[in-house]
Amino acid sequence: MSNRLKQALRYSFVTLVKVGLAAVVVLTFYLIYLDSALTSRFQIDRSAAPALVYGRSLTLQPGQTISVRELCRELELLRYQAVSAVKDSGQYRCDKQTVELYRRPFDFADGPEMAQRVVIEFSADMVSVINSLPDQRPLNRLRLEPPLIGRLSAQNNQDRLLVGLELVPNLLIETLLLVEDREFYHHAGISLTSIARAALANLAAMRTVQGGSTLTQQLVKNLYLTRERSLWRKANEALMALVLDFRFSKNEILEAYLNEVYFGQDRGHAIHGVGLASRFYFGKQVQELHSDEIALLVALIKGPSYYDPRRYPERALERRDLILQLMVAQGLISQTQYVNAVNQSLAINRDQRLISEQIPHYLELVKAELQQRTLGFARGHNGLRVFTYFDPWQQQAAEQALQQQLPQVSQDPELQGAVVVSDYRQAKLVAVVGDRERNRQGFNRAVAALRPIGSLIKPVIYGVAMDELGLELQSILDDSPLTVPLPEQQGSWQPENFDGQYRGSLLLYHALVQSRNIPAVRVGLAVGIDELIAALQRAGVNSPLEAYPALTLGAVSLAPITVNELYSSIANQGRHRPLQTIASITDHDGLTVYERQLGSGEKLFSPAAASLIDFGLRGVVNEGTGKVLAQAFGSNLIAGKSGTSNDFRDSWFSAYDGRYAITVWLGRDDNQPIFLSGSGGALAVVRAWFKAVGVDSQQMPARADLAIQTFHPLRGVRIPAACSNGVRLLAPPRPLPERQNCAGEQDEEPWWKRIF
Repeated sequence: MSNRLKQALRYSFVTLVKVGLAAVVVLTFYLIYLDSALTSRFQIDRSAAPALVYGRSLTLQPGQTISVRELCRELELLRYQAVSAVKDSGQYRCDKQTVELYRRPFDFADGPEMAQRVVIEFSADMVSVINSLPDQRPLNRLRLEPPLIGRLSAQNNQDRLLVGLELVPNLLIETLLLVEDREFYHHAGISLTSIARAALANLAAMRTVQGGSTLTQQLVKNLYLTRERSLWRKANEALMALVLDFRFSKNEILEAYLNEVYFGQDRGHAIHGVGLASRFYFGKQVQELHSDEIALLVALIKGPSYYDPRRYPERALERRDLILQLMVAQGLISQTQYVNAVNQSLAINRDQRLISEQIPHYLELVKAELQQRTLGFARGHNGLRVFTYFDPWQQQAAEQALQQQLPQVSQDPELQGAVVVSDYRQAKLVAVVGDRERNRQGFNRAVAALRPIGSLIKPVIYGVAMDELGLELQSILDDSPLTVPLPEQQGSWQPENFDGQYRGSLLLYHALVQSRNIPAVRVGLAVGIDELIAALQRAGVNSPLEAYPALTLGAVSLAPITVNELYSSIANQGRHRPLQTIASITDHDGLTVYERQLGSGEKLFSPAAASLIDFGLRGVVNEGTGKVLAQAFGSNLIAGKSGTSNDFRDSWFSAYDGRYAITVWLGRDDNQPIFLSGSGGALAVVRAWFKAVGVDSQQMPARADLAIQTFHPLRGVRIPAACSNGVRLLAPPRPLPERQNCAGEQDEEPWWKRIF
């Protein structure tokens, strides 16, 4: 060998060593970088998931008023399966007076509850007994899981329901590893044998027929890499898999994979993870899956679109049965289990939507409230579960009432509306409709439509006057022409009654029931505009309020949700509590991160004044502008008030029964007249809603300092109860003056008494 050749070989060797050392140094630094970057990102990314929003859960207990039909309707909403014989969770059977159901397991906000099979007996649309099966043990209550009503998704629209490894059936884990990565617990993130086996198979077929990626590599690709096919991407994938396997345990990686693996699409949202996939395809939680369902989920991993069981059932069935054959061959299931599983049809949820109905306006409020919580909305992308007060049946009734009644009251295609329903006793917002088209997103009129409320302000004026001026329902008010001088030489204001007539003197009760303007203006001015503004602010009004005399006639623009909060305060014995949508929030581990504390609220006016105003508002329904409600549902069950703005631009009606308060607004977005009064427009929607949901007959608690008494209709003094001309009103109990007659005067004392 010549010296020149030796020198060339020596030079090449040295160069190769240097290049190798440089490559090792670069690779080392790159691995250090990957280790630093992946360790922190993996901790975050493996728990990244949208917030899942749930409605209220229906709790059943003996003595509760609910019919068999209503309970079965709830089970249909929850996607329970109607069967002839209840054997598995998520199934039910309805008879005339009994319902048998197998309640699914669920992690409620206050803790998990296991699956439970029960039979519920009814009597006259009331739950009589609840017995567990098969032991027939009586239960005090049964709580159904809440409906899933929405997802507050990350910007990439990837949905997942995080589940811990302990909740995933062992059969699912073993089947997954059998099909996707048999050496998972024995390799270091990459499998050289799998790569070699895949390379030989691909060479033999002269095309790509088999992959050599481990579960760890698949996880890396799904979380951090693109779909690009290149040697660099494959090498990067392998290095990242090695880093993950070094830094994290096999169980941590497996759990992350189970929560990340892709299973298809739901209306533009990617379904990731076995937790959400089991809900999407089977309407079940992952721990409830049977062997045939597990085989189908594992089958889908190879190609969710190609093996979509809804679009290509034959392909999906063939792939599922292949997985079942592998399961029985490896001893994961018995021959009997295999035969039973392979004979099962594709029992998938035929509804191709994870959430049946869209409620954008309610979810908008949930999202806004979530942002206000100290946890911040950023955590809404980390697997939070948000439990709300949303009631699907109240929502449906409100949507249908608005849609059905708008064409009945007006042929104007531009007529819009909003409905807000709350449980005022607990300050729960249960239903919100912000558009005549229930699923239309965008402008939410229930929250954003600030419109003059008209006569809806009158109960506030009179309630504050009862506290500040000592007025009562029998107080005499002046209904005669009035001129109000305006400040700073702006002239004067001459308010008028709706009908252009004047009644002279009349009782405060009649002024409220008949919605007379002039008495309300006089009382409001006597109370003081600043005091009225302060009262409105105590009732939750946070928009700017101008201190003008016209405020006494409702020249203040409020949103329907604010009006509902105002009337909820009246119904709730004069105490204001902000309406809220969120009851509690938990993370994906079930730990509570927020729980609402219901305070006593802020005083709007005294409980006595609230009771008197409540009596007057029931009078509005019994004999005033809302009397169609009394005609339809009975007297003294509903309280309410209509409101109409100038030129008939806005139609309002706010009402409440023993539990719920409803506020309806009708109008046009361009603020043009709609030629509907409150009783001629919005009242029809309120009536339709009460017809759908029924009327709660609870009354405001009785007070020892108030009692029903009889008063003269013009003079406002007490008269004997037997007088036919008397008006029976709620008032502080006072003795009837001696010898008081029906004219409100005292009869002259007999002559013989005067002598003796």
